[in-house]
Amino acid sequence: MAYCSTHMANQNNLYFSRKFLITIYIIIGGLFNSFSQSTTKVFDQKYSFSYDSISISAFMDSLATNFAISFSYDASVVNGDSIIYAVADSVNLDEWLLELLKNKQIRIHQRANQIIISYDPFRLPPGTIHIEGIVKDALNNSPLPMVNIGVEGKTIGTTTNNQGYFSVSLPQKLIDENLVFSNLGYLRKTIPIPPVDTFLNITLQETSIPLPEVLVRYINPNKIMEEVVRRIPQNYSSSPLLLSAFFRESIQQDQVYVDVSEAVIEIYKPPYNHSFGHEKVRFVKGRKGKTEGDMKLIDFKLQGGPLLFSRIDVIRAGGFLPHQAGNFKYKYTFNGMDYEQGRNVFVVGFEPVIDDGELLYEGEIRVDEKNFAIISVDFQMTKKTIRKSRTYLIRKDSRRYRARPYFAKYHIDYRPWKDKLILNSVRGELKMKITDRKNKVRSIFNTVSEMLITDLREVQWKAIKWSDSFKENYILSDQIETYDPDFWSQYNIIAPDESIKKIFSPTTESQNKQK
Repeated sequence: MAYCSTHMANQNNLYFSRKFLITIYIIIGGLFNSFSQSTTKVFDQKYSFSYDSISISAFMDSLATNFAISFSYDASVVNGDSIIYAVADSVNLDEWLLELLKNKQIRIHQRANQIIISYDPFRLPPGTIHIEGIVKDALNNSPLPMVNIGVEGKTIGTTTNNQGYFSVSLPQKLIDENLVFSNLGYLRKTIPIPPVDTFLNITLQETSIPLPEVLVRYINPNKIMEEVVRRIPQNYSSSPLLLSAFFRESIQQDQVYVDVSEAVIEIYKPPYNHSFGHEKVRFVKGRKGKTEGDMKLIDFKLQGGPLLFSRIDVIRAGGFLPHQAGNFKYKYTFNGMDYEQGRNVFVVGFEPVIDDGELLYEGEIRVDEKNFAIISVDFQMTKKTIRKSRTYLIRKDSRRYRARPYFAKYHIDYRPWKDKLILNSVRGELKMKITDRKNKVRSIFNTVSEMLITDLREVQWKAIKWSDSFKENYILSDQIETYDPDFWSQYNIIAPDESIKKIFSPTTESQNKQK
């Protein structure tokens, strides 16, 4: 018995109002292990192949096709475009790959039928500074969630969790560069990056925006949004980018975390001045945890999450913007000024011209006062859309179980990079009531998906091949074969809250390993 909950409709439509999709399979009954599968001991087999001249990525594609194995590798470890001479007769694949790559700092290991190539966490090169800390409100000392943290003028970044905590690893070459803390409605703070591992207590002060007399008067929001569209080529990258990102899916049943999946991913982002082409995602590594106990669980499966969240980009997808298909469905209001990322921003509200229960949203767009770049967007399904959302969110139904979504809210923001802005983070939250008609039991589910861009670089077209990419019908937890105790060793992530940490406790980890 399965439900499919979708937050993104027609894939052929480039525009945002029809583009946001998350699919959730719900299976009733105790804990359900849907990803058990037979495993071939790849490294115990002998392999033969012959290629005179082939790229590493094409070579791995060929092995995947011929021998039913898959590869996952960190792009900083393996250059997939490198041309190699690959001729071997009856060899052990792990030994052959180690000899080919000639890097003593990597390790090659197997999970299920997947070969993973990554840095050995115990052999990481020296020269990394680890900074962690807590960000609080200077007035009331309360922790501040979703504070953007990054190195000024650089691509590396992270954010605080719901308890205000953060953790970031930086190369030593960035010592004395500025580490920047910014949050909506607060003054931006910068501190020099220390030369040693450090714990920081950061406080941010709220700001009030002194509005010049001209801004007190009405400002036409349509003119603001038209200028946003006109300046897209100047404000956003015209080159394809490869983004490094952290992605987390968490599911709560009746306020208890029951399933959490976390992954490091790479995202191919097409240029913003090209309407064709789609984002592609490659899974690098991850970990997962499930609640164990007497609680009867409905097992959610979120389908396509990393890929579909990578495509939630207002600038590329349009929809809420004028001069795009579907723009006639929305009207704008000027909601005053605010302060974000050290800049004065226009706050532009939007809502449907007619809320007829179609897949429509309402929310606020924050636009930089100086360059008319979108800084962030907060939006949610309208009340009528939520009431009719079974039409959009439930792909399959059953007589025994009844699902009713009642809350769907999202956040997107961008951060400066060189003289442009880049996607920084995406967060989506869905709440749903599931009723078991047979047992007359109702549960409340809350799913949160969050994606944080931690680094990026400019690349050539098609930086991620289709064969390496995360597909729309993939379930993230199924791609994570076992728990990886070295998951955090070299990646910047969103630090887990205490309640999420518990699901990855040593007891849980041991149970996951035994599955």
